[in-house]
Amino acid sequence: MIRKLILSTVLLLSIVMVSCTQKANDTTTSKADSNTTVEQNKDNSNATKSNDTQSKSEPKVNKIKINIYSIDENSLEPDQSGNIEVNENSTLEDKLKQLSKALSEKKFDNLPIEVKSIDTVNGKKVATINLADANNKKWISKFQGSTGGSVTSGTLIENFLQSNNKSRGEWIDGVKFLYNNEKIEYEHVSNLSEVQYRN
Repeated sequence: MIRKLILSTVLLLSIVMVSCTQKANDTTTSKADSNTTVEQNKDNSNATKSNDTQSKSEPKVNKIKINIYSIDENSLEPDQSGNIEVNENSTLEDKLKQLSKALSEKKFDNLPIEVKSIDTVNGKKVATINLADANNKKWISKFQGSTGGSVTSGTLIENFLQSNNKSRGEWIDGVKFLYNNEKIEYEHVSNLSEVQYRN
């Protein structure tokens, strides 16, 4: 009888001890999980703060639209056929260079259009644009014929003056063109050799 009592007591004690040990492990695991969650929340919070700081330190880039014009062969009137976006804070020369590149690609078969200078003439900003040929004289075909010459000169003048574009920001007042760094002396594009001013 005493033996049974001792065995029962030992059995009960071992059950109690196993139960207590299991609870202690659960509590430790729960605390560890809790600490992990707190650390993850801190990391997420720091990441959010870091992203907020980055977005505050990077200046917002404002864009303006520069129109691309085509000239109707029948009416010889300009018609907006597209636009490019440029950084509003770019220099005027950089904006003109971006326009020159787009104009060359879209309207003039990639023929070189160079921004030579922007000068002040009688208080007005006048850009000098060079139409360059590498001895292949491809620009000359654009100067030929009354309609062809009018379309070429109208396209160049309208695009560089941006007269109908009110959202262009700071811009030039006038434009003058050269052909291979010399005055243009072709009958059908004679207005390219004189300074053309915005209305």
